Parts: sequence; structure tokens; C-alpha cells
Amino acid sequence: MTLLLSHIDAPLAPLRILTLAITAFAAWAFCDEMGFRKPLNRAGFVIFSIALMTKVQISLGVETQFVGRYYLLYAAFLLLAVLFWSVAFLHRKRELKIVGAVGVLATLTPIAAIIVGHIVVGLGATVGVGSLLSATEGGTPSDLSFVTMVERIFGVWGYVASWFLWRGHIVNERAESGPAARFGA
Repeated sequence: MTLLLSHIDAPLAPLRILTLAITAFAAWAFCDEMGFRKPLNRAGFVIFSIALMTKVQISLGVETQFVGRYYLLYAAFLLLAVLFWSVAFLHRKRELKIVGAVGVLATLTPIAAIIVGHIVVGLGATVGVGSLLSATEGGTPSDLSFVTMVERIFGVWGYVASWFLWRGHIVNERAESGPAARFGA
């Protein structure tokens, strides 16, 4: 739903908040299957939770002078969550390593754009970061194409991760090796 809503400009706050709640549950289930005790999965979930809370605040309404800051925080933390989870994929089977590598590349590029956008605003403007960064100084964001791109990266990555979950490629290793697994239960 995140990917679908990234194509719609209307506010639709209740639907967006419902989507965030469903996405939070999905991320929780994903991290549970990946192994919540593993630091990369935990870090990704914590960072994702911050992005989620930020998006809820944006949907409910934030003072105009702070909207740009909230969007930057949301985009950066959503990218970091996908980055952590993609790196966690690199520690799995071959198919997941490929998805992890693509995820790392797909998230590092916009993260680099944010950093470069802070250093050289003109270069960041080519991918929409310039408008977002200027909005962090109190203006209203005029171009949210960067945030839309981040949401689409997250949406596509989520589709691929859910497909791997559905097909049984992501399995909680601890649950497989526990006492129930040893006794055939």
C-alpha cells in the first residue's frame, strides 16, 4: 500500500495511517522471521519505528516551518532501515544475498544524495534533495519527489522481502534449531 499511496497526491491521512500500522506489523513479523536477537534486524526495526512515528506526525499535521525537517528525517530513517535489513540479507542464502546487495546499492545512493545535498545543494537538487533541504530551514517543501522516491524504494524492497517470506526463503533460524525442531514437533 505504501508503494500505491506514493502515486497519490491527496492527503488521505486515515488511509496513510492505517497503511503505516499494517506496515509496522509487517516489519515486526519480518524482523521476527529474520531473528529479532540479531543486531542488524533490531537496529532496522528501531530506525524504522522512528521513521514510522515521523510519518504519522506528518500525516496528522506539523507546523509548516517544520514539515521539511520531518520529511528529511522520515526519508533518511526509512532508507537506513532498509539499509540495515539489506545488510542482514547479505548474511543469508544466495538469493537473499543478491537482494541484499541490490538493497544496499538502492539505499546508499539516496543516502549519499542527502549527504552531498547538505554539502552541495545544487547537486542534490537534481534528485529533489535541494528542495527538501531548503524546506528544513523553515519553508514549505515545494518538491517532495525525493521522499516519493524513497517510499517507492521501500515499497519495492518490501514486495521482494514479502515474496521471500512467503516462499519460505526467510526462516527464523532459532525456531528451526530449538527443542521442538529436534524432536520433530
